[in-house]
Amino acid sequence: MAGLRILVVEDNDKESKLVSFLLQETGHTVQTAASAEQALEVLGSFSPDLILMDLQLPGMDGLELTRRLRFNPVYSTTPIIALTAYTDPSDLERARAAGCSGQIFKPIDAASFARQVGQCMNPATAEVRADAASDSGDLLAEIRNNFLAEALEQCGAIVSELKLGRGCAIEVIQRVLHRWAGLAGTLGFPEISEQARKSDALLTSASPAYDQIEKAMEAFRRTFSNAARNKPKLSLELILGLKNVRIVLLNFLEVEANRIRSAARDAHIQVVIEHLTGNSIELQMEYSALVINECHSFAPAALNPPQLLVPAVFIRSRSSLQSLSKLQTHACDFLIAPWDALEVLIRVYRLIAKLASPQPAGGAPNAKRNRPRVLIADDDPDIVAIVSETLQQFEMDCDIARSGGQALEAVRRCPPDAIVLDVNMQDLDGFEVLKRLRRNLITGEIPVLMLTARSQESDIAQGFGQGAQGYVVKPFKPLDLVKRLHKMISASGKPRTSRSAPPEAAP
Repeated sequence: MAGLRILVVEDNDKESKLVSFLLQETGHTVQTAASAEQALEVLGSFSPDLILMDLQLPGMDGLELTRRLRFNPVYSTTPIIALTAYTDPSDLERARAAGCSGQIFKPIDAASFARQVGQCMNPATAEVRADAASDSGDLLAEIRNNFLAEALEQCGAIVSELKLGRGCAIEVIQRVLHRWAGLAGTLGFPEISEQARKSDALLTSASPAYDQIEKAMEAFRRTFSNAARNKPKLSLELILGLKNVRIVLLNFLEVEANRIRSAARDAHIQVVIEHLTGNSIELQMEYSALVINECHSFAPAALNPPQLLVPAVFIRSRSSLQSLSKLQTHACDFLIAPWDALEVLIRVYRLIAKLASPQPAGGAPNAKRNRPRVLIADDDPDIVAIVSETLQQFEMDCDIARSGGQALEAVRRCPPDAIVLDVNMQDLDGFEVLKRLRRNLITGEIPVLMLTARSQESDIAQGFGQGAQGYVVKPFKPLDLVKRLHKMISASGKPRTSRSAPPEAAP
């Protein structure tokens, strides 16, 4: 399949760059367009063997562009593969009716994307299509892809500046390295975090060696390239959290059950997975969790909530979302088909972690008004997304501040129950924000958890010295953050979430 000419029509800049990189790395020639109109211009001088088409485009959408191309004899037989987050059968049918040959679902799986494109071009298949890589709502997959695309671009830009002899501001490189050190490990790329910390030492001398920095950036580019082609590593807490856990699969085909077993083996998760072909769940108490597939025609009607005695993950079509309101939300989760085998295991772990400890007295009726509110002050949108998603899963409400000034204004308007505070922000750094909070009688007692890539003892001492109750060094475990916030809020006498903090991971 090597050597194809491919047109990528995608308006998301990061997504477009990552797709282009993955295809160029495997020997293809790639042209990109951010709109249907740009695509038509590119096609005036570029004759592709394959078109990857985003369906959501500004102006003329991807469906209309596909229809127009199919009416042109030049492109009537050119494979056009939809890049889409739509997974509902009716949406996919509209794509096929417009002339799409198949689909690859967003967020793309960077590790298998080139293989999926190869499947699309396999002439032996009666219908050209690709297997689904992941749940279209997988936040972490989208953040990983954006992180890799942005990092690859930053590596190239820094190296270009250094090669041209213009130099590159040390503060800029240092800020990039701090972000990589802090975010990569949390996203499952610990080798990048470690490499970033080591490279940061090159910038601390009075006269930085720019030739060494250039070599380091070239090495980073290779590391990011490898990361894009390989599955990220799962967290140790998840692997340990599922050890010897018994899961039963209901209403799955045997081939689907084997996909989940293979994903567990590949990720070194020692989980016990059993597959029942019948519809009965009378023996559910023998298991730690259920996974129920309601997408097949042979699946029974949705189970009544009282029948569920253990945590359950449902796999459903997008058209059945309305029925989710009937689920016991504290004990259930769901995935929208098409589903990813590893994501099934991740969802099971999340449920087990949430329900591992008994709920506090008072029960669900008072849960809403007792929800703690946490201010997240960080200028990195990916960190904010991960932290807010994790806190909301454990019934903590979140406010967001993108700078130190915004954080102080948010606290002035409505003091939160706790603050997650980044150190490296562009206007006021976290230490200065903390100092000003502690000077004010109203805000002086608000628990503050510092979250930063700065791990030097002097920084940690400064944080605690200025009144922080906790200091977490990036990369971090999101559930560890929840546990620390629980303890801080409880110690301050503030409201607590109705869900217990997740259990401590096994050593």
